[in-house]
Amino acid sequence: MISSATIDEARRLAQLLLGAAQRAQSEFAVIAAELTIPVAIARVICQLSEPIALHQLAATMACDKSYITPLADQLEALGLGIRLPGPNRRSKVLQLTAQGEAMRMRLEAHIAARSPVMTALNEHERDILSDLLAKIVGHEANQPA
Repeated sequence: MISSATIDEARRLAQLLLGAAQRAQSEFAVIAAELTIPVAIARVICQLSEPIALHQLAATMACDKSYITPLADQLEALGLGIRLPGPNRRSKVLQLTAQGEAMRMRLEAHIAARSPVMTALNEHERDILSDLLAKIVGHEANQPA
């Protein structure tokens, strides 16, 4: 049987993890608003460091493929992205335009300057957090998730 102390600890850690994620998500939304782009588009832009197939983007963002098509439409309408033919007839690849790359760089600079993780922790603490989070999500430390 699990002790009440263990349950209390698990509850406290879960609340802290959720709180940290919510704080980071809120700051991301503020940054996107300041840059006058929808949060969903900002999320896509941050994923496009290189061209990616739409189905892979859906998997990376943990969403349904049908959600990606309207986002790609919006990205194109804003002049931030373009769809290109993929490796086969049925697939499309999404790539940032020069304007989209500039927006990604602005987004990433704002995130690096204002993210709660970056502002609340020193470099050593961030390294430790990175290793611990990688362990929790099941990835080797210091590898892209």
